[in-house]
Amino acid sequence: MAEISRRTLFNRALLVSALGGGALLGLTRPIRHRVAVPPPPAPAALVDALARQQRLLAGYDRALAARAAHPALPGLRADIVAHGAALRAALERYPGWRLARVEPAGGDSTTRARPTPTSTSAPGGVPALAATVPALAAASRAGAAAASRACLNWPGAGSDAAEVATLLASIAACLSSHAQVLA
Repeated sequence: MAEISRRTLFNRALLVSALGGGALLGLTRPIRHRVAVPPPPAPAALVDALARQQRLLAGYDRALAARAAHPALPGLRADIVAHGAALRAALERYPGWRLARVEPAGGDSTTRARPTPTSTSAPGGVPALAATVPALAAASRAGAAAASRACLNWPGAGSDAAEVATLLASIAACLSSHAQVLA
């Protein structure tokens, strides 16, 4: 049997008592878990504006597929695509928007297929526009009015208020010029 010095015995006893005291203290203290709070959702005005742009884009796609005789349709469609990209870029600033777009692990209930030019509904299950030029002009007028209302009602206190209000105002102006071109 190996001899143990008093110093070694004292050090080991002190270590065991410290470990026991730490374990006892750890077991008697309550554990407070922090609950993750989801970020606020993106502003409804921006989400609605993006949905309108997608419906309008689907209408342009159907009009182009139906060979509607209007020479400005491809250029106007390009404007609508640019509006959608700008709205998506504005929505990317909101963590709630990014989390809402993430597909759940078990299914694909939030994914949206790109509609074909002959489909009868736009993304999100909203009835699609007719593939006629007058219907596109009416939808452009309605979109311009909705974007104007969203711009005027946008809260001015946010950090991105000037940029979002400017974006909505420019979309409203562009859509009203589309309505004039298509009329």
